[in-house]
Amino acid sequence: MSQHKLRADLEALHAELRQTNSVDSHQRELLQTLSDDIHKLLTRPDQQKQYQGLGDQLGEAIAQLEASHPRVTLLMRQVIDSLSYLGI
Repeated sequence: MSQHKLRADLEALHAELRQTNSVDSHQRELLQTLSDDIHKLLTRPDQQKQYQGLGDQLGEAIAQLEASHPRVTLLMRQVIDSLSYLGI
């Protein structure tokens, strides 16, 4: 696994987050924050500290969205796995 895989996972998650509907206002805010943070990472990928913060955010989001949005949480888990593999 490499930075390339992490970037591909982030791009897939970002696209899925932008297409996710049928969420309440709290979930919408959570997804929008994640989408914005991922977009920042994709445009400036050298910020390892932000990667760690993203991993924490994704863990929290999975707990809130797992039952209602399994596709999104699957992609979140893939990003977390990529981050973990890279030691982040």
